[in-house]
Amino acid sequence: MNRPLLAVASVALLLAGCVSTSTPQYSLTGNETGVFRTANAGRPISLSDIKAMDERQLTATFGAPRLDRKDATSRVLRYQSDGCTLFVYMSGNRPQYVDAYDPQLRPLINVDACAGSVAAQRRTV
Repeated sequence: MNRPLLAVASVALLLAGCVSTSTPQYSLTGNETGVFRTANAGRPISLSDIKAMDERQLTATFGAPRLDRKDATSRVLRYQSDGCTLFVYMSGNRPQYVDAYDPQLRPLINVDACAGSVAAQRRTV
């Protein structure tokens, strides 16, 4: 084999090793259902119970939020545990909507379990 052909073949083999066929770690498509795993699950807290809380009760239940974002008349509070992230969307002083995601940002079907986990692992101010 001549040297130029050998060099091209070597480069092609090296580049072939750079191609990865592994699945991505994070899913932002929303097509996959999240998987909830935690070391401290606590007791599930129902969505209706969360929506009935005021800001003081949210802090008492979930601790200090990791994020408190204000946009015009709405507000988003983010809470976390080892197994999920809980978003509470506020309007005025009351939650209007609650969302939960696993660590790979896949939506969780059971918001109640995530809320229980966050409460069990609540963060103090």
